[in-house]
Amino acid sequence: MSGSKVVRYKRRPRAVAFIFALVLIYIICFVVLYISKSKVQTYEVNTGSLTNNAVYTAIALRSESVYYSPYSGNINYYQRENTRVKKGDTVYSVDETGRVSDILAGYNKVGENSLSKQNLADIKSTLNNYKNDYDGSDFSYIYDLKSDLNAAVLQSINENIMNNIDSIIESTGSRDLFRTIPAETNGIVVYSVDGYESKEPETITSSDFNKDNYNKSNLKAESIMVTGNPAYKMVTSENWYLMIKLNHDDISKYGLQSKKTIDIKVKKDNMTFTCGFSIIEKGDGIYGRLSLDSYMIRYASERFLDIELVTTGKSGMKIPVSSVTENDFYEIPKSYMTKGGNSNNYGFIVEKYDENGNIVPSFAEADIYKTTDEYVYVNKESFESGQVIVMPDSSSRFVIGPVAKLKGVYCVNTGYTIFCPVEILDQNNEYYIVKQKITHGITVYDRILLEADKYKPNEMIY
Repeated sequence: MSGSKVVRYKRRPRAVAFIFALVLIYIICFVVLYISKSKVQTYEVNTGSLTNNAVYTAIALRSESVYYSPYSGNINYYQRENTRVKKGDTVYSVDETGRVSDILAGYNKVGENSLSKQNLADIKSTLNNYKNDYDGSDFSYIYDLKSDLNAAVLQSINENIMNNIDSIIESTGSRDLFRTIPAETNGIVVYSVDGYESKEPETITSSDFNKDNYNKSNLKAESIMVTGNPAYKMVTSENWYLMIKLNHDDISKYGLQSKKTIDIKVKKDNMTFTCGFSIIEKGDGIYGRLSLDSYMIRYASERFLDIELVTTGKSGMKIPVSSVTENDFYEIPKSYMTKGGNSNNYGFIVEKYDENGNIVPSFAEADIYKTTDEYVYVNKESFESGQVIVMPDSSSRFVIGPVAKLKGVYCVNTGYTIFCPVEILDQNNEYYIVKQKITHGITVYDRILLEADKYKPNEMIY
């Protein structure tokens, strides 16, 4: 059509489209990398301490006296084990003929010897305790249960038997052959012996802790008594001891050297109490003596007790074990370290060459991460391996090169992994307690990486 006007649109330069495509690709790649990148796990540093519960097998030592039977014959016990007995109370009887024992076994007058509610409650308690304490590897528990049940029943009819004992004995004609043996003193009655009765904290030895050599005789398991054999023993004092084996590492780790008292927990029943504490050093080892003046009756028949020492370790900054890694640092003798010119910063005198090939010593500041009595540990970025440094006021030279590993964490406050050394004061399986206020160290509320071994220094994580 004549006279028509054609409007031409300007084409966008290809360069603009190319730049737009590059930006789009960059954004897509960034999003993909961000989505696929594993989530960074961090931990906020706080102060704290560790509760170190050390488990030991302890030997219980008490004031124990063994009493021997002056007679032979059938024996019956009338007091339950681990109960208080007064002087003069009948502990056991010995029937030299066996006739009285047969009558006692069948003695059951209707209405006179029936068990009371309290007697039944005691028997139920005995069965429950047996169920809780049962150890399939120790058959003596069966004898203990049998004897405890017998004692519970005998105790319930004891008063009635004692009221009628004269007529019973008279009916058998065995008055001179049936013996009732009273307690010779007040105390806690126990029906077992093991040879440890006379041991004291000062006489305990390392071999006493070997359970393979331990032999405990259950007196209640025997129905026949022989003259001169042990019949029972009495614990006559509430004061008793628990002895444990220690070593120097334990003493240092749990801070035991300065302790006068300590909290313990008995594993058997989770009872926790405070006791006196002291250390005894002998030729065959180191022992901890725990002094107690209560709860003795609860464990009167136990020789070995598994216990925990409830101790609080050193305090500092508490960090997870997984947050600690290692990095390499130059290890340089401390004697080469000096201050440069008017500067208060530490460094080393480095040998350099001028344009004429002459050696020119010059001071180079060093990024020192740790100092000991013999060495300083320097960031590897401060110097190159092979550089020579000179000892101040001496002609001695040292070639930089040897490295050593330092433990530390990665602080990520800035979005980059900054290695910070740590000095470990205490530890358990999950946490370290590290020293506060060290050079290049972390501070409270810093954020550190939880899985430090997956990262490297100066790595961007955000």
